[in-house]
Amino acid sequence: MHAIAESTTGRPSHSRSYAFYMLVLLLLASTLSNADRHVLSVLLPSIKADFGLSNSMLGLIAGPVFIVPYVLFTMPLARLADRWSRRSVLAGAVFVWSVAAAACGMAVQTWQLVSARLVVGMGEAGGGPASQSLVATLFDKRRNLAMGVLASGIYCGIVVGLTGGAAIAEAAGWRMAFLALAAPGLPLALLIWWTGPTRLRKVAAAAPAGPKAVGVFARCIRIRSLILLALGMGTFNIYGYGAATWMPSYFVASHGMSMIEAGAWMGVGAACGGVVGSIASGAIVETLIPCHKSWQLRIPALGLLLSWPLSLIVFTLPGGTALHIGSYPVPAVALLSIVTSFLTSLWMGPSYAALARLVPADLRAQTIGLLAVVINIMGSLFGPPIAGLVSDLLAARFGLESLRYSLLTMSGLILIGGLTVWRAASHYGVEVVEN
Repeated sequence: MHAIAESTTGRPSHSRSYAFYMLVLLLLASTLSNADRHVLSVLLPSIKADFGLSNSMLGLIAGPVFIVPYVLFTMPLARLADRWSRRSVLAGAVFVWSVAAAACGMAVQTWQLVSARLVVGMGEAGGGPASQSLVATLFDKRRNLAMGVLASGIYCGIVVGLTGGAAIAEAAGWRMAFLALAAPGLPLALLIWWTGPTRLRKVAAAAPAGPKAVGVFARCIRIRSLILLALGMGTFNIYGYGAATWMPSYFVASHGMSMIEAGAWMGVGAACGGVVGSIASGAIVETLIPCHKSWQLRIPALGLLLSWPLSLIVFTLPGGTALHIGSYPVPAVALLSIVTSFLTSLWMGPSYAALARLVPADLRAQTIGLLAVVINIMGSLFGPPIAGLVSDLLAARFGLESLRYSLLTMSGLILIGGLTVWRAASHYGVEVVEN
């Protein structure tokens, strides 16, 4: 397999088989990125015991310590991907976050764990925009479906990170979980660099310089559907990132599960709900968008709005509530989480595919990076630490149930986010720039 030239116009210059091959590599990269990111949440009880940290401190490590470098490096790396090489930026990002994730497993002091998580954030900043921009270029047709497949990497990563990480931690300790999940990233980085699409020098040199980050922001802020989409998804992800970090601990504290059971059920929810929802969202939008372009964002909005009442039930079910399938009791919260994972996963593929039609091809990675920055500033920066802090404040009154009430309170953000994205859909149809 030899690398092919990457078009700077956004038009395909490759075979279908090569596009599919690259989609598989990008899906693997997304899976590993999210596994390295989310494995921390299922390991929090073990790390807490080892380092003697509070929930507030763990929330800072899971949130701001990761997201601050992620935010700072996303736009520079996205611009580098637009102007230089998406392949090289992505390969370098995979290498950096994999090495840093391994370093998390070797940390023996809190400052070492914090430093390693900082570098994980730096590395992962280069992954999403380059990957999604490549998919938008490789798939001129069926773009929504391809974006949905790529988005499923988030949920595949949650399965690998939570279920696999919990199983490894149970057998060999939490440090080995980090090391095992980091190892595949090194050969994958080499494969992406060796076989990914490259820009011909003469083609790249002929491309217009394009606006700087400030210019990209100034252009994007005039697109109302984009701004509303960013605000809506950012609002939802304050809850989403908080829940992703603390849900395993909630399962353990309020529903009596072991660490490996919590990871397994979270993984099942991500696999059965998230992966199916991500892929299905692309197919649903491809079917409905000929009727009206607004369906591109109405499907994500509907997913959030329908998931809100189910989330209320998840956080109010008494501990131990189960449905018996044969002789095996299945926790009701786990079954509901499968449905909520399906509904909340409907947003990503169609949303990023929408961005590819709102800006020119040479601004895609930077625009995707800008959306990622907004979502992560609002979500990762605030979600995990707020959930942890509220839990600590409520601990004196509710004890082990404090996480339940913390996440229940934050679930109202799902409704606000869904309504905002619904509003974005009403502007989307008239702002589309086909490219």
